[in-house]
Amino acid sequence: MSEKKTGNPKIIGIIFVICAVIFIIVGVITHLSFRGLEKRCTESVTAEVVENIVVKSRTKSKHGYRTSTTYKPVFDFEYGGTSYRVESNVSSKPALFEVGEKTEIKVNPEAPEEIYVSADKTAKYIGIIFATAGTVFLIAGILVILKVH
Repeated sequence: MSEKKTGNPKIIGIIFVICAVIFIIVGVITHLSFRGLEKRCTESVTAEVVENIVVKSRTKSKHGYRTSTTYKPVFDFEYGGTSYRVESNVSSKPALFEVGEKTEIKVNPEAPEEIYVSADKTAKYIGIIFATAGTVFLIAGILVILKVH
């Protein structure tokens, strides 16, 4: 009778830890980027949503390809006597704003085309999700490594 080789569980633990570190780094960078934008954009203006750009992405699945649609708002506003039309950096599903809706946004007084939309928490949630997933992978990886010894 021969024993079936299942691989080295320690390697699986190490892979989990490496994935965890990557997820945590992405989560922290996303969070810090979001916080930096929030700190730079200090001037409040009222902006009108003039368009929701359709963003389609295609991913491969077991049954072929799957298309996902999200919506990226475009804001019109005036700051310092100049009119601006700025596309959000983040898209969401469903659309966060209706075309024609007015909302408060914050602009960077040094570069008014850089905006922070306080109503859009997508980037914040992405950072939290990645950091949480990374923490789960880290714990699982450590447990697998410790169990091997």
